[in-house]
Amino acid sequence: MRRWLFLALALGLAKAGAGDFLVLSWPGPEVPYALIEELKPAGVLLFASNFEKGPGPIHALKARYPDLLVFVDQEGGPFNSFRPPGVPRFPSAMTLGAADDPALTRRVARGIGQEVCYAGADADFAPVLDVNTNPKNPIIGIRSFGATPEIVVRHGLAFLEGLKEAGVLATAKHFPGHGDTAVDSHLGLPVYKKGTLPEIEAKHLPPFAAAVKAGVPLVMTAHILYEDLDPKYPATLSKKILTGLLREQMGFRGAIVTDDMSMRAIRDRYGEGEAAVRAVLAGADLVLAGRDPEAARRIHAALQKALEDGTIPASRLAETRARLAELRKRAKAPCPEPDWERLEALALEAARAGITWIKGELPISGEGTLVVAPKLRPRYGEEPSLAELAPKYLPGAHYQVVSERPTGSEIEETLKRARRFDRIVLGTYHWLGALPEEQIWLYEALKALEKPIYVVALGNPDDLVYLDPEPEGYLATYGFRAVQLRAALEALAGAFTPAGKLPVPVGPYPIGYGKGGVK
Repeated sequence: MRRWLFLALALGLAKAGAGDFLVLSWPGPEVPYALIEELKPAGVLLFASNFEKGPGPIHALKARYPDLLVFVDQEGGPFNSFRPPGVPRFPSAMTLGAADDPALTRRVARGIGQEVCYAGADADFAPVLDVNTNPKNPIIGIRSFGATPEIVVRHGLAFLEGLKEAGVLATAKHFPGHGDTAVDSHLGLPVYKKGTLPEIEAKHLPPFAAAVKAGVPLVMTAHILYEDLDPKYPATLSKKILTGLLREQMGFRGAIVTDDMSMRAIRDRYGEGEAAVRAVLAGADLVLAGRDPEAARRIHAALQKALEDGTIPASRLAETRARLAELRKRAKAPCPEPDWERLEALALEAARAGITWIKGELPISGEGTLVVAPKLRPRYGEEPSLAELAPKYLPGAHYQVVSERPTGSEIEETLKRARRFDRIVLGTYHWLGALPEEQIWLYEALKALEKPIYVVALGNPDDLVYLDPEPEGYLATYGFRAVQLRAALEALAGAFTPAGKLPVPVGPYPIGYGKGGVK
């Protein structure tokens, strides 16, 4: 009798349980209540389009489903999902690494937490704890605090504390490290070849170990194959990595969340449904389903079948439910509206603190200066061009806006104007891969005029290695947010002396270098 009662209870748990592993997303501001009722997910992950009508719809969602966990990507830098007009956009993690002031990092994280808690999010998928040891990393770059585990540990722990002070659950990502990849896992499967285990242990695991010791509530997986750790499965699907390494060896007791299952590193090899089941069996508690409702249904159906036929045991579901209950106890969203002016001032303070002066003499005069810079595509939220802000923050300067990949006619027009000026300030931009060759062509054409050129790198700080011969002056901002553009122009004008230090090497300039002071 007891056996049949146990089986009945287990079957009932399984039938009700597939949604408990699921995190839904959707495009646009309208909440898909019918889909939520159908799949009964544990949580939802919000993107910028979900906030087109402000936080009101999310507050209504939370009021209707108080147990629903709401997640958001609000790292600072490129990834600021909650960015309606009037909400400050904080600089990147690498900016904070360059400032190297953990107290500032903590205050910035608290400010970011106040933003997302007001937006209705219980948890932030931040901080990025990847150690960016590959300067051509195609997906991390300025999202990382830097290229050494010491920098990442120092600022990662400060970021965790700041989010905690704001009442927001933090997430350490992407375990066990995405900092030395040459493939974007959105597009393909990155592989750490055999023989890299000593490097993984020495350089990439320490930030996660520190976060686990500090009690981080969530860890996000990486869609990467680590041949030394598991030669068969990427981390998201690997029991050796998620259970063996993260839980048993490192002692993590919180919830494990996968990266998005719609990313091609996983989808193209396994399909979303099979991958979701493998991830849960490996030890994951939450599966990100992406923004396609049909993909979410496939994932839900696969998980439901695996629960009903015993592939996923009821005990595995019970473990996840216990972890989710703990997350819900700690969640506080929504929170009161923040003081936006104070947060904007904090964002500017952080941007100024991170500006790194690498070469040249400062200040320069706006008179006789032409500022040339791209207007970046608004894929991470529209921002002004460095050139457009120049007259305000580098008084007397003129400006020329070009495309992110300047055309031949744009280069010709820029050269025509530049001949009339004494010096050029050129904004360059990339934060993934390499500096576009069109920007290099523009630089080389301007350099041929034999006028002093000051380059302001608006993304990864290593644009310098693509510029031959080197410019007369060089500043790194580590990002393209408006506060960072303003800070760069103020530094050129002499409003303050940039004191940031390189958190990654740039050509011959080592980590810790910066002309604004001695480290």
